[in-house]
Amino acid sequence: MNKQLWICAVALLAGCLLSAQDVPQTHHEDPKVAVANLSEEFVELLRRAEAGDEHAQYSVANAYSAGTGVLKDDAEAMRWWLQAAQNGLAAAQNRMGYLYENGLGVPQDFREAARYFSSAAEQKLAVAQHNLGHMYQYGQGVPRDYARAADLYGQAAAQGLGAAQNELGEAYARGTGVPKSEASAFRLFLLAAEQGEASAQQNLGVMYLEGRGTARNYPAALRWFSEAASRGLVDAYRSLGHMYEYGKGVDRDPVKAVEWYRKAAELGLVTAQLELGDLYRIGEGVQQDYFEAAKWFRRAAEQGHPIGENTIGYMYCRGEGVSRDYRHGAEWLQKAADQNNALAQSNLGVLYQNGLGVPLSYPEAYKWFTLAANGRATSRRALQALTEIMTKAQLREGQARVSEWLAHHGNLELAGENAQATELDSYAASQP
Repeated sequence: MNKQLWICAVALLAGCLLSAQDVPQTHHEDPKVAVANLSEEFVELLRRAEAGDEHAQYSVANAYSAGTGVLKDDAEAMRWWLQAAQNGLAAAQNRMGYLYENGLGVPQDFREAARYFSSAAEQKLAVAQHNLGHMYQYGQGVPRDYARAADLYGQAAAQGLGAAQNELGEAYARGTGVPKSEASAFRLFLLAAEQGEASAQQNLGVMYLEGRGTARNYPAALRWFSEAASRGLVDAYRSLGHMYEYGKGVDRDPVKAVEWYRKAAELGLVTAQLELGDLYRIGEGVQQDYFEAAKWFRRAAEQGHPIGENTIGYMYCRGEGVSRDYRHGAEWLQKAADQNNALAQSNLGVLYQNGLGVPLSYPEAYKWFTLAANGRATSRRALQALTEIMTKAQLREGQARVSEWLAHHGNLELAGENAQATELDSYAASQP
């Protein structure tokens, strides 16, 4: 089997921190910001808050939000958080930024979120520096600026914030905003992982698995994936599935691989759905079952993943796990082909060349074979054979269609999906 769909690259973990972090609402070590635990304490906090004490205002807001010492009242919580923020309390400013970013109790407003995060970050609040870095990284409420994002992550990381250390590690791994340095990425992931940051533990596992920034070490990779999985990180479930499927750092056990893939797949992780579908297709770790394979490939396709779209389209054309339906297969292949998936483009070319599920059209087949030919020898051979039977007019029309498609799509790529797609050749490259 030449299928190794290792899509667990470090860059993918950036998605794990797409939401801002909030300051914990209770600080038992600091009585100025401790949430009241008894109603008598709440009365005293309220008195201080009404007198203008911003720490008490923040604590009163937290009490109303949690219903501690007073009846839960989100409107009152918002009012007191806002007062504390206006009085300059960094934790309250960060809280308001968090609420505006996520549209909690207020209309979602990234610009307002960035403004509050900026005010708190200026006071050196690490979590606010991290959150503002996130806004710059994704261009939310501020112009996208990777260098500024990395600088803010660096400020928060220097204060020991694990989430920021992980984000800065990812920046070094990708070379976005900072010079690419896998050694620096590894060091930062390790710092964050040792603090219990699940995403960093996953990233560290990948570094050990792939020998990036450190020597390849499968047992260490397994350890960190297990740590991340114990904290509920779905990506780590899939990573453990990979380790068991291929016997890396552990005895090869396809049954356990299926268990981990299924756990991640049922939680919606698209790459795990692809892995699980493939194991059902080949009957490894489970009884071979094309119906189950099609189910999981369809779920991946329904999330817009081009490999899933191509594979379920191929299965419809072949009648594997589903009733043969060229028209339905063509619809799925079209979705993947429009995402520049070379396998789907090649498969779609076959359908148009033979009029299966689509009108017979040599120019349209020429278009798809041409687009696929850049990365696939079989497509180049199919293109050569097709051109030998096309008229000059058909050839001109086909070339025009290629130009038109490129004008609308350019060199569209989905985070390396083309490269990953070729790893599924063992079952998806065959023509319908």
